[in-house]
Amino acid sequence: MQLILGFGFLGLLLILGSFLLRPTAPAQLRGQRSGGQVVLSPPRGRNAILGAMALGPTALVVAIAFTSARKEGVSAVGWVLVAAMVALGLVVTAYFLLAEFRLRVRLDDTAVERIDPSGRRRLAWGEVAKVNYNGVNRWFVLSGAGTRLWVSESMAGIGDFAEMALARVRPDVLHAEPVTFDALREIAEEAKREDAARR
Repeated sequence: MQLILGFGFLGLLLILGSFLLRPTAPAQLRGQRSGGQVVLSPPRGRNAILGAMALGPTALVVAIAFTSARKEGVSAVGWVLVAAMVALGLVVTAYFLLAEFRLRVRLDDTAVERIDPSGRRRLAWGEVAKVNYNGVNRWFVLSGAGTRLWVSESMAGIGDFAEMALARVRPDVLHAEPVTFDALREIAEEAKREDAARR
């Protein structure tokens, strides 16, 4: 019965999570300005929800392990596997909870930099060798100089990113991916319309 309840809880968590985490438009297309830089930030609460979702499977592993231990016992190897899976779940949870407060993207005239719990990755605009747009997950991936950066379309400030990418990434790189170029251009135009509406 506990196993059935556990899977039911996990299914409910996945359904609620997919509803809460569906791709959404950013709160604002302009980012915060700070010392010549533009700072893009993700929607509030999104990474906290992902962190909470990571706890569901972790709790289910613990429940299954203790149910098995009471009924037929668990070997030493089994407990090692359980411990490894729980540790992995806690690491993923901690990553997303830290990302709630740390994740951001900084832009300036020379480079784009992503800051997240795993560190910082910086890529000069002139070193961008490829820009891809994933329309399902709605994010841009910039590659070059051994670095890959992800920039979500749901981040506040994505209009600034689109304008800077169009102005600073080499034209041959931009035109190599027509879908990406069109997505950047549409976002930049929407940001200009938003600016005009505010005047």
